[in-house]
Amino acid sequence: MKDNYFLAKWLNGEITEDELLKHVSEEELRTYKKIVSTTKNLKTPNFNTEENLEKIKATKVKSKVKKLSLFKYPFRIAAMLAVLISSYYFITNKTTSYTSNLAEKTTFELPDNSKVELNADSEITFKAKNWKNARELNLKGEAFFSVKKGSKFTVNTTLGAVSVLGTKFNVVVRDTYFEVNCYEGLVSVQYNNEVIKVPLGSSFKVLNATSEFSDSNTETKPSWLQNNSSFKSMPYKYVIKELERQFNITIVYDLKNENTLFTGNFTHTNLEMALKAISIPLNLEFKIISNQKVSLY
Repeated sequence: MKDNYFLAKWLNGEITEDELLKHVSEEELRTYKKIVSTTKNLKTPNFNTEENLEKIKATKVKSKVKKLSLFKYPFRIAAMLAVLISSYYFITNKTTSYTSNLAEKTTFELPDNSKVELNADSEITFKAKNWKNARELNLKGEAFFSVKKGSKFTVNTTLGAVSVLGTKFNVVVRDTYFEVNCYEGLVSVQYNNEVIKVPLGSSFKVLNATSEFSDSNTETKPSWLQNNSSFKSMPYKYVIKELERQFNITIVYDLKNENTLFTGNFTHTNLEMALKAISIPLNLEFKIISNQKVSLY
């Protein structure tokens, strides 16, 4: 790797620290210096030259004489150190991920025993090795968090970040839709360089770059945890996508309806009932073509 090439040159005394910093971060440089300091303290075994020379003469083994290029050794040592450092960074920066497939929900615990419930077609990634120093993860899709109290806990998404110290909240990010609901304590949402406080019973929603705050949530947990998806004034296309996600099917429908606002809900346990719930309010009919395809007309 290119960084290892410059690292080797630095270890070999061919470039300065400032020159190396053009290719690595300050944190990486501190780690390199720590490893070099540690390796300097390594001791080699005792070697008695005269004694070993006599043993070699006694064996009378014929061998080819090979000239040693001593100037090559520092670079080889540098290369070995580069490999060790690369391995160290691979281990410490290794990403842990949890995913849920279509029509599937997943529950797991984080290193601090905080609980995460992942909705269908969602993913969470984080660095477990660094969890004690930074309780931070990345979310794609939807998840409900029950966070143990402690240092700041942050959920990063493509549309905004959510931070808490210890509470229960739900986060969803799908395309241009971003929503945070607080079910316990207080949640801080960072969106467009602003921080919005979302207390118990409140929600912050962004749809197509338009934000909205509400304090009328009376639920104790998200409806999807009870196998039910609910919507309030949501474009129809998001309702269709969620139903496809929960049942792992494809729905064919007239695109002129995709921005029609929908308020209602559907169950995750019965496809026919779910289709009735989203079709009747718009005076639509449905036809189940196969176990993976449905038509709305």
